[in-house]
Amino acid sequence: MTSNSQTVLSQLYEDIVVGTFSFGAKLGEEQLVERYGTKRHILRQAFSHLEELSFIERIPNRGVFVREPHPTEVTDLFEIRQLLETHAIKLMVLPAPEAIIEKMSEIQERHSEATRNAQYREVLHLNTEFHRVQYSHCSNAALAAAIEDYAMRTHPITAMKFGNPELMENVIEQHNNIIKAMAGTDHDALAEQIRAHFDLARIERYREQYDVRHGADSDSVNIRPRRRIVL
Repeated sequence: MTSNSQTVLSQLYEDIVVGTFSFGAKLGEEQLVERYGTKRHILRQAFSHLEELSFIERIPNRGVFVREPHPTEVTDLFEIRQLLETHAIKLMVLPAPEAIIEKMSEIQERHSEATRNAQYREVLHLNTEFHRVQYSHCSNAALAAAIEDYAMRTHPITAMKFGNPELMENVIEQHNNIIKAMAGTDHDALAEQIRAHFDLARIERYREQYDVRHGADSDSVNIRPRRRIVL
């Protein structure tokens, strides 16, 4: 992927995650070509990557739309994240090296500042960087890459708390607690901080909002029996 293609992909990804283009919004090529100052074939490359992440969907004879995941799908994604991240913790040697702790702390300082200045695009990228450094301490690089991939797939859900000062302050506290646990020797304590950081209540909030939009009996996406994630 060229640098221009990567730039357009990043811009469209940000616009979807932070809600510039909400669930169900139509992504018109002419509008986006002008918005990003790009060409149609580059935009279509971005569409292809985001379709792989299930951020968008192409509907024949209608166009490209921001995809709204069914709550069951969201639950499934968080279950996968649970399995990946809890296993990664088991592979970590604690305490983590001082260089990792210092880097996580430095990123978190910038994350906190961006959060309190409502710079949510910056928050999005700093959050990814924070956890990339955290899981770089996992001895399985493929597992660390999978963690980042599945975290990205849930970004449209996790970013729904942007703009809520109380929830965002909770994230700051959770990140600081993760840093403290990484500097300690107790794997169970670190696992507990990861569980707290998942904030599974947001899945139920998303389900409630989805039901308001579509009705509790909507079957628009492969509904399976509801279940709760137990971490």
